[in-house]
Amino acid sequence: MKPIVFSCYDTGEITESDDRFPAGYSVVKKYPVVYTENRSRFACPHRIYALPFLDKPERTYLGADRDGITPYDRELREILTEKERSLLARLKSFEENEYCIIKREEDAELLRGMAKSPDDYELIHTRVAGSGDSCPEGWRFLGYDVCYEVECGGGFSIICDCMFICRWHGCDDEGTLFTEDFEKLNENGLFDSWDDAYGYMVKYLNQEWSEKGDYAVYEIRRR
Repeated sequence: MKPIVFSCYDTGEITESDDRFPAGYSVVKKYPVVYTENRSRFACPHRIYALPFLDKPERTYLGADRDGITPYDRELREILTEKERSLLARLKSFEENEYCIIKREEDAELLRGMAKSPDDYELIHTRVAGSGDSCPEGWRFLGYDVCYEVECGGGFSIICDCMFICRWHGCDDEGTLFTEDFEKLNENGLFDSWDDAYGYMVKYLNQEWSEKGDYAVYEIRRR
């Protein structure tokens, strides 16, 4: 398998190009925290997929789309060490030129420690499926997500937006279009199979209301 970026815009045609999304670490919120913070937006919830209609989640999503930390986040502490300020400056420099990527686990931990509530966050490692980028030893594979390019704070996922916590386009009105896909998700809210992730992406992008752009099937790992 080779790493691929899938692009779909106004024409609806899905085109492929060689991977240009690098692997790296992201600092994302733990799912129960994200769930609780978004619960109030679903005052009249529809009990479909895993939308937050209960006080506590019945299903878990451990992908990249979990309100992570960025260099400009208001959740960062106001008083930082020289090392922390240096890391933020480096990440901002990356963001201006390419992608805001964290390559070292110790830097990701440093960023997590800058949060006002570090215990609300955890680290994940993301890599486009088929990429030759190395993976950290001792990190467990959780499944496949389908996302925009993933950076230090995670990235937009069509799994999360359609079937867990809708922030952008959300899911289909009836909540039945992706039932078979939802049933294929594992205990981490991700696909076990690249083919299943790809099939879901194609079905999603064929909807007129879907979010068009550049996507990749990502491998998600955590310690």
